[in-house]
Amino acid sequence: MSEQQIPTSSAAPAPIRWGGVVWGALLTVFAAVTLWIVSSAERADAAGSWLASLTPGSAWALAAAVLGLVIVVSALLGGLRASQRRRVVPRG
Repeated sequence: MSEQQIPTSSAAPAPIRWGGVVWGALLTVFAAVTLWIVSSAERADAAGSWLASLTPGSAWALAAAVLGLVIVVSALLGGLRASQRRRVVPRG
């Protein structure tokens, strides 16, 4: 019969996965804003009017800004993850 290893209290706690935290928070904010907009006919009409008023140039600029935001957040989280990996002390 083999003995199971019982974790000791000296083990380092698991690192926080900041990518999941940040992307989860951004998704939650996006969902909350979307629900807030569609919960009122006036806000939904205003959002529809705003979308209809976008020119092709402003729509591309908005898409580029959103893509840039995703790239910046991804880069920051990648840098944070890399710094977490460097701080990990090897076990054993």
